[in-house]
Amino acid sequence: MYYYGDTMASINIKIPKAMEGEIEHFLNGHPYYLNKSELVRDAIRHLIGEEHRLSKETFRVIEEGKAQVEKGDGITLKEVREELDG
Repeated sequence: MYYYGDTMASINIKIPKAMEGEIEHFLNGHPYYLNKSELVRDAIRHLIGEEHRLSKETFRVIEEGKAQVEKGDGITLKEVREELDG
């Protein structure tokens, strides 16, 4: 768990150019994030916190879905849309 006042480690990440623009746009609309580092730290805290709140049933369903995809039993997003549009 992150505690304010901890020393910081530095990491480098690579993102698609389009995502960089989306991040800049997001930061412009959310001025309480002073920079990209604060946004990424908050996103990671949120992601880690959400993982801990997922139920065992949710994890079971996720794993079941992964297994189906690995066996080739999944369908593409395009197929889902076509099915929903009828």
